[in-house]
Amino acid sequence: MKKSIEIIGKNRKALNLCLIIANLAVLAILGFVLFQRHNTKSEQVAKAEKTEQVANSTSSSSEKAKENDETQLKKGSNHSIAASDYAYDVTAVNNTIRGQSQDIDDKVVFLTFDDGIDPTLTPQVMSILKEYGVHATFFHIGYTITQENADILKRQITEGHAIANHSLSHNFNLLYPGRVPNQSQIVSEVNQTMANFQAILGKDFKTRIFRYPGGHMSWQGLESTDQALAKEGVQWIDWNMLCGDAEPASVRPTTSETMMAYLDGSQKYFPESHVKVVLMHDTAGKELTVQTLPQIIEYFKNQGYTFGVLE
Repeated sequence: MKKSIEIIGKNRKALNLCLIIANLAVLAILGFVLFQRHNTKSEQVAKAEKTEQVANSTSSSSEKAKENDETQLKKGSNHSIAASDYAYDVTAVNNTIRGQSQDIDDKVVFLTFDDGIDPTLTPQVMSILKEYGVHATFFHIGYTITQENADILKRQITEGHAIANHSLSHNFNLLYPGRVPNQSQIVSEVNQTMANFQAILGKDFKTRIFRYPGGHMSWQGLESTDQALAKEGVQWIDWNMLCGDAEPASVRPTTSETMMAYLDGSQKYFPESHVKVVLMHDTAGKELTVQTLPQIIEYFKNQGYTFGVLE
């Protein structure tokens, strides 16, 4: 009997030992599983953090690259960052060509194109300017500033040109009814055209340059309108040379040769100046201007002019 009890005791000890070993094994397995889960989670967190760091680094690099991209719009201006090197204050240019001051010492020419955007001719003009390595200021009519023409407008900024305001409608009957300036209409159209520009180029775009349709010189009684525009931060400017592409048909050039002759002769009607602002057009029907543009560029290059844009 005593021997049976001893055997039972030994069996119980063995059983208890097995249970202890089994429990330890379970705990070990459970610990291993928890450890693996922790490591996996840590790896996932580390991977996520690394991915976020890479994304942030990429985003930061992209933003830095954009900031360093000189073809981007210069904030608060009408041209790219790069164009700052050859951009001239419109008031100084206007005063100089009108003989009121000598604010500009450089012998510089400003090629200006009115009445765009034309989806056909405007890109042709830009391609010629790019080929010759010169830049221009484009005076756009507000109703042409549409999403369909957005790429052209953006291209003008990236290729180093300047953008200016030429009213919303270019309608003389609205702007100058009975040849009398309608101040509220003019100011309203200038502001609406600005809004059209910003809808495509962003709120950082700002042009303070305006050319009256027909030119300031063509109308009487604009003094109060000039002052109203000045309060809006807008300065008007005309020209002191022109290629004649918008003159009456009876005197309008019909060949590149006669256009060059007209251009050269036009300067005699304005005060003598080493600064030239040239009036041309890039709208439908002005194909001769596009055809003659290379000769116009060479004309000024041969006389030692540099090419600027208005700001």
